[in-house]
Amino acid sequence: MAIFHLSVKIISRSKGQSAIASAAYRSGQRLVDQETGQIKDFTHKRGVQYSEIQLPEQAPRAYNDREVLWNAVQVKEAKSNAQLAREVEVALPVELTRDQQIQLVHDYVQRNFVDQGMCADWSLHDKADGNPHVHIMLTMRSIKTAGDWAPKQKSEYLLGENGQKIPQIDPKTHEQKIGARGRKMWKRTTQTYNDWNNRDKVENWREVWAEACNKYLTPDLQLDHRSYQRQAKEQIPTIHEGTVARQMGARSDRVQINQAIKVQNSLLRQLEQEWERLKQQLERLKAALVDLQERLLRAESKQPLVQDKNTETPELSAKESETIYDPHKLYELMQEKLREAKQAKQAREEQKKHEHTKVNRYDPSIKRERGPQR
Repeated sequence: MAIFHLSVKIISRSKGQSAIASAAYRSGQRLVDQETGQIKDFTHKRGVQYSEIQLPEQAPRAYNDREVLWNAVQVKEAKSNAQLAREVEVALPVELTRDQQIQLVHDYVQRNFVDQGMCADWSLHDKADGNPHVHIMLTMRSIKTAGDWAPKQKSEYLLGENGQKIPQIDPKTHEQKIGARGRKMWKRTTQTYNDWNNRDKVENWREVWAEACNKYLTPDLQLDHRSYQRQAKEQIPTIHEGTVARQMGARSDRVQINQAIKVQNSLLRQLEQEWERLKQQLERLKAALVDLQERLLRAESKQPLVQDKNTETPELSAKESETIYDPHKLYELMQEKLREAKQAKQAREEQKKHEHTKVNRYDPSIKRERGPQR
């Protein structure tokens, strides 16, 4: 069944990572790191089904070579704590053919990353274990029209209400500061060159990925990038298992946890269905009570005005009728009873589960016959 998964992380020097090594591993290729002279050879890696590089129009065509691209990145990002690349990892719907999966990723990468100025290097992994996924490596800097790397930050003049530059004032002279070569100094502000690091971007990438997948999926398999809590769903989310856990099967703690979660979710769905059925019955009962009250009031209004002194007046009779047949009070009472029934059912389920775990436990209070002693 199609699942939603999209994670974003940064490949950086501060973590001891290399852009060349990361690209070689994900593409399953042999690449030379010109910075260290080391050869990163991952041609033995299994499961790499497809790789592609997508570039913006202004990028040098030489960057279509994976080795050239990431060596150029490492030359530009020379600081010891430099961020080398951004990686987006997505799970692919197993319901799609390989050609559909490739087309889906290509279009998504082009629209959300390459058209925004990033160089994208992505590889599709599938070991036939039910977990096809894609690693998308993205450059951190924009590329200028001339093909050069843009700075990560840019400095701009700070402008006033009327769009004029704001002077820097010397606190001693209370006049505008004068810089080198007698130039006047103006207030400036530093901004990022692009908005790729904004948190809102990740949310947008997640939403657009779900929409892109849903174009290929049937209505009953539609994906949603939001959590169950944001969707207002009474459902427990499973945890990520990974390749190793899936290979271990029932021996893996993660697999066991997910199996327990699936059982709990099944019980929750049964309770939700029962609750919906009871709510429908309540609505029908409420409508019947309102109809009954209206008929009683109409019948009482037809009684004669002159009655025996021991007979109740129409006003008193109607008042008592409202007290007895008030549909709102009866509806609230029925809801309370239903809540109690629902809690009792949950308690019974918990009791059954508890009793099941007690089966085969040793009970010292039970006397058992011993066999013949030797």
